[in-house]
Amino acid sequence: MWPECAGLVGALLLLQGIVPLVQDFFHLCNRALGDQVLEIRNESRCSPAALSMAQLNGGDHQKWRLDSKSRLVSKLGLEGPEGFCEALCLDVAGARDERGSAVIAYRQNEKDNQQWQLEAVATSSTIPGRCRVVKVISQMAGGRALTIESGDQMCRDAALEVHYLARWSDEAGLVRLQRVVWNGGTPKGIIMERLGKQLGKGTGADNKACVLQDIRNGDMSYTAAGAASSLMPVAHVLRRLHRDGYAFNDLHDGNILCCLDNNSYKVIDLGSVTLTGHWVSQLGTDYDGRWSTNRDWRVFGVAFLGLVCGGRQLNLWDLVGTNACTKMHTGAQCPWSAPVPAGDPCVLPADVSSLLVDSGMAWTHTERLNIVSALVAMFAPCINDDDICKKLGVLAGGADH
Repeated sequence: MWPECAGLVGALLLLQGIVPLVQDFFHLCNRALGDQVLEIRNESRCSPAALSMAQLNGGDHQKWRLDSKSRLVSKLGLEGPEGFCEALCLDVAGARDERGSAVIAYRQNEKDNQQWQLEAVATSSTIPGRCRVVKVISQMAGGRALTIESGDQMCRDAALEVHYLARWSDEAGLVRLQRVVWNGGTPKGIIMERLGKQLGKGTGADNKACVLQDIRNGDMSYTAAGAASSLMPVAHVLRRLHRDGYAFNDLHDGNILCCLDNNSYKVIDLGSVTLTGHWVSQLGTDYDGRWSTNRDWRVFGVAFLGLVCGGRQLNLWDLVGTNACTKMHTGAQCPWSAPVPAGDPCVLPADVSSLLVDSGMAWTHTERLNIVSALVAMFAPCINDDDICKKLGVLAGGADH
């Protein structure tokens, strides 16, 4: 990533553009940054060109418009070989549809990494002029929101990920850190072990190549014991994080990857790990360490269900996500938050129960009881990490280890 550039880092911090309603060109800014707007750095006409946030000055390099092909086009043109101007567009670098991908200005093309949707949130009465607040959403399969990260913050995030990978390196369910490329005391590259397919589609398209797709296609299958055994290392990683006072926060079946021997799974991407009480200051005291650890285990439960139920996937956000009543500290809705744990600790969510009934899997009576017992522990209002690992161990055919 370029320092101070815009990045696609998921939907936690949304870039909110202030868009004049009456002009072809507009400025994109983040309300938290005052009158700073998104610009092509140093008015560069080269392609690719870096982006940054800077004080509004009215230059063409700060003006954008949405064209008929959903591209965000800069008013600053690129000089072509014959002297004509070729458009520079907001572009997801390398077409990398994943968390943390950089966004640059690049000569226009027809690909979806230059296509965006401006999703209106509200019309602002507090900002001069006719403006509206929008989310800028990529039209790539992941549907990720454009956000702003400072270069310093990105360096800190990368350093923290290296720290976490080293801290928990003795956990078999965590991807192995092989090498760090350092530059001036900050990590510029992290090299990790090679792993196989991701367990599920994650934030990708429905036809994303993954283990659950292979199961649905009949290319592989899991017994209940095999699923529990293969995911046990991941369960141990979650238990370790929670014991140390941390939550994963960004766990989904797209960052649970199969080992090359296909016998077990590992987790990747610790970039969103925080202390379990991190969200209290932003969302309130209901969103404490218990809430954070519950979210991690619910995601794990969805992944486990996919393996034992013939590759069928429940909607992750129906079980982990959304609660429209939750507000961020700014007052805006917080669509990525999970429901506050509540209800009977011995009752599974309705979607989970229905999937178990409808899956048609040929489990023995004992297997079904053990599957339900493990899932009840994963979706309980008050999570007990040791209890979950113990029940997975029983299902796998042995004690927790």
